[in-house]
Amino acid sequence: MSIFLNHQHVWVFLLALAALVFLAFRLYRRVPPAVSPALRAALLALRISAIAVLVFVLLEPVLRFSRTSTERPIVAVLLDTSRSMAIADGTGGMTRGDEAVALLNEVVIPRVARDAEVRAFGFSDGVEPLATGRGGIEGEPAFDGKLTDIPQAFAELRREIPEGLSAIVLATDGAGNRGGSVLDAWRPLGVPVYALGVGSEAEPRDIGVRAALTNRISYAGEVLPVEVTLSSAGFAGASTTLELSENGRVLDSATVELSGTGEESVVRFDVVPSAPGPHRYTIEVPVAPGELSSSNNKRVVATNTLGGKVRVLLAASRPGWDFAFLARELSADGNMELTSFATLAGGRRTTDSAPASVDEVLSYDLVVLVEPDWSDPPFPSEWLARFVNERGGGLLVVGLPPGRGLGGDAASLLPVVSTGPAESALAEARVSLTVDGESSPLTRVVDGRYENASLWEELPPVWTAADAWWKAGPEATTLASAGDGGAGAVPVVLISRSGGGSVALFAATGFWRWKMAGPAEPDVLDAVVANAARWLTARGELARVTAESDKDVYPAGETVHLSAQVYGSDYRLARNASVTVEVARGEGSAPVQTLVLPPDGDFYRGAVDGLTPARYVYTAHGDISGESMGEARGEFVVDEFSLEDSEIRRRPGPLKRLADESGGSYVSPETIGDLPESVPLERTRKTVRKEFEVWNSSWPLIILVALLSVEWIVRRRKGMP
Repeated sequence: MSIFLNHQHVWVFLLALAALVFLAFRLYRRVPPAVSPALRAALLALRISAIAVLVFVLLEPVLRFSRTSTERPIVAVLLDTSRSMAIADGTGGMTRGDEAVALLNEVVIPRVARDAEVRAFGFSDGVEPLATGRGGIEGEPAFDGKLTDIPQAFAELRREIPEGLSAIVLATDGAGNRGGSVLDAWRPLGVPVYALGVGSEAEPRDIGVRAALTNRISYAGEVLPVEVTLSSAGFAGASTTLELSENGRVLDSATVELSGTGEESVVRFDVVPSAPGPHRYTIEVPVAPGELSSSNNKRVVATNTLGGKVRVLLAASRPGWDFAFLARELSADGNMELTSFATLAGGRRTTDSAPASVDEVLSYDLVVLVEPDWSDPPFPSEWLARFVNERGGGLLVVGLPPGRGLGGDAASLLPVVSTGPAESALAEARVSLTVDGESSPLTRVVDGRYENASLWEELPPVWTAADAWWKAGPEATTLASAGDGGAGAVPVVLISRSGGGSVALFAATGFWRWKMAGPAEPDVLDAVVANAARWLTARGELARVTAESDKDVYPAGETVHLSAQVYGSDYRLARNASVTVEVARGEGSAPVQTLVLPPDGDFYRGAVDGLTPARYVYTAHGDISGESMGEARGEFVVDEFSLEDSEIRRRPGPLKRLADESGGSYVSPETIGDLPESVPLERTRKTVRKEFEVWNSSWPLIILVALLSVEWIVRRRKGMP
């Protein structure tokens, strides 16, 4: 224990103490004769003690107590309980999970538990504590998790063991398929990781449907391609039959030669949806004798089939590369019926003629304007305004918006407002997605959100204004911008609602570069043009509530993201609406989950977890101030296929990198004997310090009052003043 004083000028209080003690002596020099010398000394001691207590408190004293103890280190054991750990390719035919538990219980935990506290957790798409004793993990963990999320397991360790963690023993096959960077998640822990990799590193004897892709939007009576990627290993010289079916009826099949080394085969099926509405196709390959896992032999794809071809009018103020490439992309789409023209010198037109009447304009589903001359549009601007606002058609504009002073019916449809005259120079700039763009179906080229965002950033640059003379309008959503993403970013891809229709603006030129200098696969320009055409024409006639899922088919265990928009009676975006979504397992079933979507900019967004494989129907209800704006319905499929099924080999590479970076080590079932001796088990000395503020306590006041009270009582009884 130690004591220290907060006040800096102690000598001042010591002088005051001396002066008060001297004064007390002077006061007690003269006392009545009846007071004995002993009583006088006692009274003087009481007075001096009270003075000392008072001065002591004024010095603001603090008592410090410290206690040092030796504590055992904590070693966390993380056991992968995902369903890939149920694959039986361990020693002697054991499952990976059983082998991991056996090795932990027989080799690792008994040795570590002698000198450390062992705390075990099972993890997959969540984290659960596991009961442990000196003999190891107790009970039989269920290896049925649908995902492997190692970053989440590390984050949970930080909450469960805030201090005292010495090391981590991680038992897994290494097939992490959820979460961000494992190394980034480990760094806040800062302790060595000892990784036990289980499962065979050899190419497994397996046939798997790696991927199945099709268009989200299709058209009745038109060919819909379904592209399937099939991988196989251990079946050299054999063949199998790949089937595509709907509702149990086989629509097409193909014979595929199998591989012995994990090579992939791509098979294309062409199906023709016969009726509008959602269609779900199952792609399946039969289970082969001796196949290690059958859970990846089937996939499901879905499409929303519309009634017929989309009629598109493409117009440009002059011929150019963007016009030529857009015409080629739209005409190559079998679901589009294209009319196109560009204005030549003297007012002549290329290819087709301009619409001669407003009724002709209203007969189209989509109008595409390329670098339009807003002072001399290809047809009267009021026709275009009626097409969007009354007809509910889609308008796509490619090119820079007009500057200040150029308005009119046509320019007022754009999702931007002018901030000045069009005087800025043009500059090359790369385009990157905004947060809204990362989740928009218009800008989705590949499925993965982060992969898609990275793909956009790597596209060739386009031409746009160095300093934009426009900004996003009040009802607009910016999907992509050019620049550094800060305050100076130029909005390039914007969308908005106008009346009953939709408008998209690509505020740049040179998009043809994405075709000529962009990646060969995927074809970004083709995908973006197709997405824009379908998004602009598939919104529903004058629908006030729109809702969609970010995918049509989800692997088992993946989070389902839902978004909605609500439009008021004036068809302006409503940001004060209440949006409720009910998710049911099939048509007419009771909801399995009901969620309220919170506002997120122009959208209302939410997520659903824990859905079992099935077809789900969702209904979004939108209200404004208690008044219903309508509802929107959609559906999605949770597939039996899980991300756990996409890679069934042991993956030692990520585990070795994690172990090396953290200062731990990687072991296999063959080398696990080296693991227990490597784990740091040194006891730690922990000093606990506490402080007691004497001056801030009631005890000095109680003592002071007690001393003065006793003195006063005695003095009064002896007749002293």
